[in-house]
Amino acid sequence: MDRCVDKGLRLEPGLLLLLATMDEIAASLLRMRGPTSGPAVNVAPAGTKLGAPARPPAQGERRRARLLQEFGVRIAVAALVVVFNELFMPGDETSSVIRLTALLGLGLNLPYLLGVRTGRALRIQAYLRMLVDVGLITAGLYGAGGLGAAQYIGIHAIVPVYTAIVFSSLACGLAVVFATLSYLTVVALQLAGVLPFLRPPLPDAWVIASFNLLVLNLVGWLAALLAEAYRASRRRLASLYTELERAHDESLRVNAQIQRASQRYVLSEVVTGVTHDVRDALQGVFGHLWLARRSAPGLPEEAGEQLGEAERACERAMRILSTTLDMARRPAVEREPVALADVARRVASLKAVELRRDGITLQVEVPPALPRVPAAPFQLQQVLVNLVTNAQDELRGAVGRREIAIVGKETAEGVALEVRDTGGGILPTHLPHVFEPFYTTRAGASGLGLALSAGVVESLGGRLTAENRRGGGALFRLTLPAAVREPSKSAPTRPTVPS
Repeated sequence: MDRCVDKGLRLEPGLLLLLATMDEIAASLLRMRGPTSGPAVNVAPAGTKLGAPARPPAQGERRRARLLQEFGVRIAVAALVVVFNELFMPGDETSSVIRLTALLGLGLNLPYLLGVRTGRALRIQAYLRMLVDVGLITAGLYGAGGLGAAQYIGIHAIVPVYTAIVFSSLACGLAVVFATLSYLTVVALQLAGVLPFLRPPLPDAWVIASFNLLVLNLVGWLAALLAEAYRASRRRLASLYTELERAHDESLRVNAQIQRASQRYVLSEVVTGVTHDVRDALQGVFGHLWLARRSAPGLPEEAGEQLGEAERACERAMRILSTTLDMARRPAVEREPVALADVARRVASLKAVELRRDGITLQVEVPPALPRVPAAPFQLQQVLVNLVTNAQDELRGAVGRREIAIVGKETAEGVALEVRDTGGGILPTHLPHVFEPFYTTRAGASGLGLALSAGVVESLGGRLTAENRRGGGALFRLTLPAAVREPSKSAPTRPTVPS
């Protein structure tokens, strides 16, 4: 008995070395997992839109990575058990059972792989592989002594840990329960005399077994909880990615519409200005021709005809220019009663991801009971997005509080929507020019955003103003007249019949 105790104590450092080596292998496999489940590489594949968020790896790639990890762990553990058995227990009476169990676990990878290639019942196959692994480890523990190998129960923790990482928390819990019950079953059969003791147990074997089973359950269930928290964070990350992709697409659409509106606005202004000046010049020419014909009655008949042709040509040119001016004027859009609270909520949803990325807080304080305004919903959204984006650009590199507030209130002039920020404000020398076309203080900006917004608001019968706040920062106020409420159709009253 003393000889067995001494031999068992001599084997324990070797077991600790084995467990440490397996832990390093599992850690290296987790590090290998990073590129397949972590953030995507910044290199965009061919055909990907520049600026679009990188797509996460496909489901098939993640499944392939999990299978590689599972087979890698199984092969590594089986190989290490074989090496450990041959180095530390070459002539031991139980080494043949341990060797057979390890080689069986190593050889089962081939039928496992063939089963996976069928593509049928993959989840059931994964659970069966897990249970077989637990059974093989229990058989190996029986070969090492059963109750006499109580100090080696920690090797059971390998299966719950890697199933928690690779499969699911449910699989981890099932592995813990099955490992505990299978070992207790082996010990019960040994105590009942059904299975022989291949090695006499230590005097305090039950204490060692109870402690190691407790540690096994603690490690397994903690791994299950951590794996569930990890998967919950992955689901949140996927949800945020979906939100980011939706906001990105919406931002591209809005930006494209703003760019087209800006181009139309600039073209309209240029065409209107040039056409107006040319028409004024032609009117001067036409007037002089008319005076020349009326003030010189003695002109030759041919010269009079030529002057008449010139007058008619000027009239045709002025009619063409007048038509061009009419076409260049911005057409009136259809208006409808719009709730500013809905517009503010849509803009906040659109900018949420970008503002969160820049560490900026957006507050929306627009009462739903505010009177509606006659406008086109998209035009108001375009104006509000532009104002919030300007505030975001101002706060992006600011130090201190980064806050933007959209505040709505009813005023004597109608309904006002204010966009406030906590930035550095607008310089007094720049304040009178902020709504002028092509006026900008930022490199790379077109200087058309605020001018276009002011033009849109004016076309709706309102006005857009800018000022500095007393507490710091800028304030843009959009004021629009309230929509006229249609009188409610009341039921006709019956005439009173005199008695």
